[in-house]
Amino acid sequence: MFVFAPLPSWKNLLSIFFFRNVDRAFLSKTWTEPSNVSLWFSKSAWSLFSIATWKKFHSDPNQEITFWFPEYFCNSSLFLLREQGVKFVFYPIKENREPDYAVCKELATKHPLDAFVLVHYFGKPNDANRAFEFCKTKNAVLIEDAAHILKPVKGIGEKGDFVLYSPHKHLPIPDGAVLIVRNSGPSNVVWEKGDEDRVKRSAQEFYRANGNTRFLLLKWTLKRLLQKLGFRSRIDPHSDFLNDVSTEIVSFPFLSSLSGKMLSDIVLRLGAVAKKKIRIREIWNAILSDRFGLNVNPESMDRNWTPYLAEYSFDRTEEAESAFRALLQDGIPVSTWPDLPPEVLKNNENGIANGQRRTRLFVSIHQSLSESKIANLYYGEKKSLPIASEELNAESWNEELNRIEHANLLQSWEYGEAKRIGEGWKAKRILLRSSGKKIGLVQILFKSYLKVFNVFRINRGPLFYQDVSELEKEASLRFLSGYASIKRGSVLFFNPELNLNGRSLISLYRNGFVKRNQVSWSSSYVDLSLDRESLRKILDGKWRNMLNAAEKNELSLEVSVSPDDFRWMLEKYSELMQTKEFSGIAVPFLQKMRDCSSDVEKPLLLIASHSGRRIACVCLTLSNRTAMYLVGWNGEEGRRLKANQFLLWNAIVELKDRGYRWFDLGGIDEENTSAIAEFKLGINGARYELAGEFLAF
Repeated sequence: MFVFAPLPSWKNLLSIFFFRNVDRAFLSKTWTEPSNVSLWFSKSAWSLFSIATWKKFHSDPNQEITFWFPEYFCNSSLFLLREQGVKFVFYPIKENREPDYAVCKELATKHPLDAFVLVHYFGKPNDANRAFEFCKTKNAVLIEDAAHILKPVKGIGEKGDFVLYSPHKHLPIPDGAVLIVRNSGPSNVVWEKGDEDRVKRSAQEFYRANGNTRFLLLKWTLKRLLQKLGFRSRIDPHSDFLNDVSTEIVSFPFLSSLSGKMLSDIVLRLGAVAKKKIRIREIWNAILSDRFGLNVNPESMDRNWTPYLAEYSFDRTEEAESAFRALLQDGIPVSTWPDLPPEVLKNNENGIANGQRRTRLFVSIHQSLSESKIANLYYGEKKSLPIASEELNAESWNEELNRIEHANLLQSWEYGEAKRIGEGWKAKRILLRSSGKKIGLVQILFKSYLKVFNVFRINRGPLFYQDVSELEKEASLRFLSGYASIKRGSVLFFNPELNLNGRSLISLYRNGFVKRNQVSWSSSYVDLSLDRESLRKILDGKWRNMLNAAEKNELSLEVSVSPDDFRWMLEKYSELMQTKEFSGIAVPFLQKMRDCSSDVEKPLLLIASHSGRRIACVCLTLSNRTAMYLVGWNGEEGRRLKANQFLLWNAIVELKDRGYRWFDLGGIDEENTSAIAEFKLGINGARYELAGEFLAF
């Protein structure tokens, strides 16, 4: 049985007992710029309470305060505002959950507007630009409700006067919400020196008079401890699908010391949390779409933002309720949202908000869930297809690679030879068939230790032919897992050339593979079949402007495959690793790889010079129809003159002229090398991410 909320690690739980101060400025860095004000509360309801308190203080004391909320909103979050006497207007939304501004303009002629709340639902950015303009014309405060947002992404927290985040909704902490005050919203809020004291004092006084929670932190800690030890509450499969119960909780207003200590550790790993949530969602999508025939919304496949929950929609209430009960019966952490305000339930029964409440289900995707346990819920039958293998020589291998749409360096004959000569690995190059049909190609590296222990390594393979079914791919994985055996003393390290999606992950887990704690490979392909004008047009506007500037800087270009230039590049690359203190591809291996390459596929260098001095270079590998960015060097003058934009664009042109089909940008890691990732993303290639590193034994 699965839990609905994330569980803390044992390390997180132990951090409760550490005697250390919580640095709230450090915690705030994830969610705001240093120029903004940040205030930490226990829940976002207290953030809304504080905005109302601030607004009242800076308004006519005889004037009522009116907040506008979308009809699709959680009533429990409004309790504190109701107790303050704040008036509400609930505005309608469209099917995509954007505000219906045509109706909003009509409402503004009938109702006052002090604060307009724009919700970013379930992790997806809503269009804040239109909300900004609407509030600007109405002289209203704009509040971006980002409670469903794990951490800011493009389009979040960029337009509001106030922004609300709720880390406690995403992370294993009992409380924690941060209110961001921005001076560049539509109202140009001036946060005065005494404002923070006033709102905190008001919250404290309200809690003293109305607080109704006791031992909340102790209860939370004991519950999580029991869950960590394997105890689970029973899920009631007879829960009422349509009957929501709103809570009227008045908890302690501020971030607890316990949560602050735990969050100090967790906040450093938000990137990993985001990736895990996306992987879990992918597996649920595959399982639930097969079981209920659900059509997954294409917007939910967007990986530019982190989902809060996995969302599923139905045409009719009866279908949603039937699926809800079936999932509860199976112990799957499914829920409904939101508990609509009574005003919405009463006055707009047939509106979009009511319709979505009755036809939507949400499944937990938090980072404590086990990918393999979820994958093994897959209801599809394991069908065994026979797989035969044939070892190929160099000529046959390269001939077959030319039939693969996306070949890669790590499956090239030359790469295997470089690993053999330079590092002592042996290599097998195998063609996989099923009933005579060609399925895929795979290069397997292997080593023996003490003649009793064998290590096998497959990196970015198998490479599947275009007409291969999911069933045939899974049969290939099952065949390859046979290389690993505890009885035979062998283990297989496996980084499959499978895109990150639910089907791939399910196939891997169902065939005995175990996920390693490694970052999944991600990159993008530039389609060189496009004409030059189209390739330039799809560049990000800022990137293209930098390229235009570079082309005015009188840079000269050398295209080279000479050994002397390659040695010069290695020297510069080695200096770069020492200066920047990072470990890239080993220089001796790069040299060995060039030595093993054929004359027509030697690594290609593009070198930029200015006034006769070399200021930057890039090195590309050439494998069949695909080229890949391998390493590069850029000096201080090269950065100033935008030499990298100049070189990457000319690499695209050169490869296109040579007849290559694809240009792989050689890895994009937004967490660890964000500046490089931003640079490569500006080329606007087709993004891809692989399933990750696995192990079989």
